[in-house]
Amino acid sequence: HLVLLDFKDVEQKTLFVKGLYFFTGLGHEAVVIFFVISGFLVGALTLSKWQSSGPSPRAYAAARLGRIYAVLIPALLVGLCLDWIGRQWFNSSELYTNAARYHISVHPDISSDMTVRTFFGNLFMMQNILVGTMGSNAPLWSLANEWWYYCIFGFLAAALTGTGRRRYVYAFIGFSIALALPAKLMLWGLIWLLGILAHRWLNSRVWMPRPTLGVGIFLIAIVASRLSHSSENVGGEEPLRIEFGRDFMLGVAYVIALVSTSRMTGALVMSKLNLWLADFSYSTYLFHFPVLLFLVAVGYQFFGFGFQIQPESSGVIYMIVLTVAVYLYCYAFSRLTENHTNFVRKKISILLACVLPTRIGN
Repeated sequence: HLVLLDFKDVEQKTLFVKGLYFFTGLGHEAVVIFFVISGFLVGALTLSKWQSSGPSPRAYAAARLGRIYAVLIPALLVGLCLDWIGRQWFNSSELYTNAARYHISVHPDISSDMTVRTFFGNLFMMQNILVGTMGSNAPLWSLANEWWYYCIFGFLAAALTGTGRRRYVYAFIGFSIALALPAKLMLWGLIWLLGILAHRWLNSRVWMPRPTLGVGIFLIAIVASRLSHSSENVGGEEPLRIEFGRDFMLGVAYVIALVSTSRMTGALVMSKLNLWLADFSYSTYLFHFPVLLFLVAVGYQFFGFGFQIQPESSGVIYMIVLTVAVYLYCYAFSRLTENHTNFVRKKISILLACVLPTRIGN
């Protein structure tokens, strides 16, 4: 979006250009799918383990805190530094002070979201609840959703699978948090819960569709989602029921695809590449946007590289080079942050020993 023009402004809409814009416009759909994956990997696996051996609040809290904050704190600090440097010395494009002219989903003046209040608001997962996202790092909005889903699920799952009076306290805390949060955030939590449904389905004797059918349903759903809320046919905010209904149906379709592929006998296409990318996907998620903005601003000011240009060969090459550079940058930071998640998790577990019990019993 930073490098190429909006599709409606493209002069030659060739088949290649249409395909390029379609696939690079799947960011929202990717977030919906990630919610389901998160519900599967965090919610379903935790619930299954707790049902067999009892809830372990300390291990769960340490795992979530270690996973989130080992990367989040450095990402907030590095992103803040890049935004400050970019605004001070690389702002001839006005990318940092007049982002609205480029239709970027950040505050028009990024410096207004570079405050101490915003920093701590993002640190404690209040972005898009009490504060904006930190600086230019607009993708942080969905991390708040994830965090509160983790919290609510942890308390309610502990209440459901535990014994003794303490479980009533956990249930009260879980429901209290849910009631205090914005209704829209909680509504999308139903999509997160689809991951638990997928796990239950996988471990049941209920009929599962063939991979061709399951993946086919998913592809139809993702195309329908992408085409039904593009900038070409949505002029403003949609009614909540339409927005949620589309995302929920996409989540259901992904569950069907996920379950159906369990019947495959061979490896998935590019499974090794996906495994490698997954190793630093969280770092990519948190680090990518501020550096992308910074590189575009520097390229414009010092090298005359235009942005939001026609999708001709030079624009596509520039986009590919920037993408590779951003991935390498995120991979490097993942070695310094995400790669040490287990170490951080162990240290947090020690700190939590005096606060949370290892198991919930009588």
